[in-house]
Amino acid sequence: MKENMMENRLQNLLWTVSEDYNCDVKINPADLQKSAEIAFYNMVLQGAFQKYFDADFFETYIKKKIQYGAEPSVLTLISKLCIDSAVSLKICAERKGIENIRRKAFRETLKKDAFRFSHTDWDYLEYCYLEFQLYQKTINPKLHPLLLKIAALSHASSVKDVCKCIDEVYHTSYEKGFAEYFKGISRDTSGLKSAAEESDETEEQDNLISDEDTVNIFSGHVDAQDNGKQDKSNARLLTLDKQSSEHLEKYIELNYGKSILPPNEKSRLQKQMCTGIHEDCKLHITKGVLHNQAVSNAKTDYVKRIKEENLHVYKKNFLLTRQNILSLSNLLKRALLTRTERELCTSEYGTICPEKLWNLGRTDNSMLFKRELLQDNSDFVVEVLIDASGSQQRRQSLVALQGFIISRALSLAQIPHRVTGFCTFGSYTILNEYRDYLDNSDADENIFEFYGSANNRDGLAIRAVADSLDKQPQENKILIVLSDGNPNDIIAANSRQKTEKQPYCLDFAVKDTATEIRRLRNRKISVLGVFAGEEEDLQAEKKIFGKDFAYIHDISNFANIVGHYLKKQITD
Repeated sequence: MKENMMENRLQNLLWTVSEDYNCDVKINPADLQKSAEIAFYNMVLQGAFQKYFDADFFETYIKKKIQYGAEPSVLTLISKLCIDSAVSLKICAERKGIENIRRKAFRETLKKDAFRFSHTDWDYLEYCYLEFQLYQKTINPKLHPLLLKIAALSHASSVKDVCKCIDEVYHTSYEKGFAEYFKGISRDTSGLKSAAEESDETEEQDNLISDEDTVNIFSGHVDAQDNGKQDKSNARLLTLDKQSSEHLEKYIELNYGKSILPPNEKSRLQKQMCTGIHEDCKLHITKGVLHNQAVSNAKTDYVKRIKEENLHVYKKNFLLTRQNILSLSNLLKRALLTRTERELCTSEYGTICPEKLWNLGRTDNSMLFKRELLQDNSDFVVEVLIDASGSQQRRQSLVALQGFIISRALSLAQIPHRVTGFCTFGSYTILNEYRDYLDNSDADENIFEFYGSANNRDGLAIRAVADSLDKQPQENKILIVLSDGNPNDIIAANSRQKTEKQPYCLDFAVKDTATEIRRLRNRKISVLGVFAGEEEDLQAEKKIFGKDFAYIHDISNFANIVGHYLKKQITD
């Protein structure tokens, strides 16, 4: 009901600002989940742009840019900045309350997307733009000319002025890159035409562009994937330039923490794990920036703030969480106790049963003895692997809570376990070890350092943690994977291969992840998938985990669902 009311408010806002009741724009759910102010202002932008500029011309311009090889995610973000500059002064002068909404939306964006701003040049450009608009601060002097160029659009009267500015900023910030003082991502875009000029071409050429090229320039990001719903990938593989690749390891250490493996062990692991479609990938295993970082920086401050937010959600739901933990731990304890119970059975040897001696010479019954049998008392070890990619940002506190419930319950049941989060940035798949197999229960709370960032190469992460799980002395091994069923990694470092690699996303990535799961089950490692994603991605989750996956609709039922599976593995 609340969602419908909010959508109605946004739709009315769009109509009011655009002064066009035929105006129909899709509402981005991600905006609503971030903040009401962000959702309101993005709707204001769309309505104002429809009012002051030729939106049809602009849509054709965007289509042609993409057709000629422009990267949608970069184009989307730059377009949004330019449009904000072009309409904000006009709409704020016309409707006084808009200025306050705009400032609140910018502050919320700076807060909610703090980590994203450090990932790419264009995200960093957005950060600088927001700071410039809010506080007239120039964070990076080298970007000042670009910020002034965008700001000059406040006096633009033609959509072609907006398109021209987007062209100029795109060519500077993406094709040329800022690698000399930041880190750049480059891709071959030779022959890219000015789409503003191309928009004047014939209607016949316009028809060459399919509806699939249409993008929502206000969505904040256009993923080069379709959440596993497409059969054939049309994603582009982004490649880090040489300088970015060379400095990538330092960037990873600074933002995710130093490696806990010695160089020779790290090299051995990569050589063994990074094969096949994961060739040219690298592994980085760390304890996180709060545990082995010598000097505090912006990233450590960010993780501390995220941990506080996650702990706040935990404390707010303390009784429910405690109930789940006790329920799951008691279920595990009972299941383990069943395995160690002694069972008496009749036998042809053992301790004689006097009451059965009458059978001698009278019957053929030779079962005159009783024997004490021990149930299978082999022990267990559990690996909990959590998808820590950017797609989990909106629900990171809930995912952290789920991981904590499992970990604390396993600790109370005295089952050795490890909890690891994974994400992928560039060529590196980062495994953040929150607690190790032999850590005490105090380490369970490290899971509240969990946050979502970057991409996720699920197949490689599963392969890597399974290698460690295989080496544990316990006979019975269980892997629990908390994921959204949406493996996606489209940013790669410079490769030794000359042939173009297929982007790791969509059905290609789902099949690879499913293959790794089957291999583990063939090695007698039990695997459970706990779905922590959107309902539309359920089919991909089913492809990956088969029937052994849990879809948690309600956190209050979390222990029962996960416990049922674990009990089955322990008692069977």
